[in-house]
Amino acid sequence: MTMFEELFALACSATLTMTVSADEKSGRLTVNVIPKPRQDAGEAALTQPLSLTATPQEFDAGFIEALRGYREVRQSLAQQVEATKEVIEAAKAASVKKASDATVKVGASKTIAAKPAPATTASVSGDAADEEEDAAAQTATAEAATASAAGGESFDLFG
Repeated sequence: MTMFEELFALACSATLTMTVSADEKSGRLTVNVIPKPRQDAGEAALTQPLSLTATPQEFDAGFIEALRGYREVRQSLAQQVEATKEVIEAAKAASVKKASDATVKVGASKTIAAKPAPATTASVSGDAADEEEDAAAQTATAEAATASAAGGESFDLFG
């Protein structure tokens, strides 16, 4: 590829700013290629500028390869950033689902705990059920007797 073909390929993924400065004493140029990514402006690795200092002859011989290597590294970084974003988004989705499932389970257990326990007389043998009924009747009779003694009135529970 030519220099402008490499610049074009690089500019397809980022807006480029280039600065060129010369040092007359050393006979060298400094070329800065500064990308501003279109999609991931916050990703520091993708905004790292390419800064090269060399003689004009060295630029003629190796600038295209330097641009190509820089572009390929940037593409690799952009792919890594995209893959990392996908992993993070998947982890977020899994975390939200896990939290949602936990909330549903907690809500369900509170609902179950709030409901009164069903009567167990069906699972209790007939003798035990009779004993429970007798105990309930004795409690009611004792309560009536207490009320009678306290207020002087008599209540007939079975009458």
